[in-house]
Amino acid sequence: MVIYAIPGLGTTKKLYVNTKIKGVEIIVLDWPTPEKNDTMQSYARKFLPQINTNVPFCLLGVSFGGMLCTELSKIISPQKTFLISSCKSRKELPWFIKTLKYISLHKIVSEKQHRKMAYQGRWIIGFGKAYIPEFLGMVNSMTQNYFKYCIHIIVNWDRTEFPENVVHIHGNTDRLLWYKYVKADYTIHNGSHAMIVFQAEEINKIIEKELNLS
Repeated sequence: MVIYAIPGLGTTKKLYVNTKIKGVEIIVLDWPTPEKNDTMQSYARKFLPQINTNVPFCLLGVSFGGMLCTELSKIISPQKTFLISSCKSRKELPWFIKTLKYISLHKIVSEKQHRKMAYQGRWIIGFGKAYIPEFLGMVNSMTQNYFKYCIHIIVNWDRTEFPENVVHIHGNTDRLLWYKYVKADYTIHNGSHAMIVFQAEEINKIIEKELNLS
């Protein structure tokens, strides 16, 4: 069994440093270069060359990565799709993210400012002081215009139907994608948006249970 994982916005494979599922190979996908007119569907398709569909596999995504996984699950056929701190459709996005579709502030903000805001917003995500060097390094590793184009993809996401075979794990203290807006299959008590790092053991056990490995 292989799990193909997509990190959250502005993060890399380091986000999954504590994700360990017994008997399962976890392959963290690299970010394809986003383009100005990409949609969630078109950008998701850019991950396909990194996925081998000839062997049994699952998808795993955190935040933006989970949204991309919902689109991929409509194109390929994973055994299960695990969403961590994410949304299954536009319906689960909080109002302030939906509003950006009409205000489009992200279009007039420079890429340098996007990176600065991503870094300054670490407390909302749930990264503590000890994780600052790793988070800053991930943010700075993104390609030019990555944040502007990916935020555009998120705020214009048009999916309204929930995908099948999805296991949604969400923290009840998520300050970015609010718990009250999502329909979670599993709730992580005191779980922040970054719980994949800090409460990985609990999440690992849920995934193992769902894959009948525990």
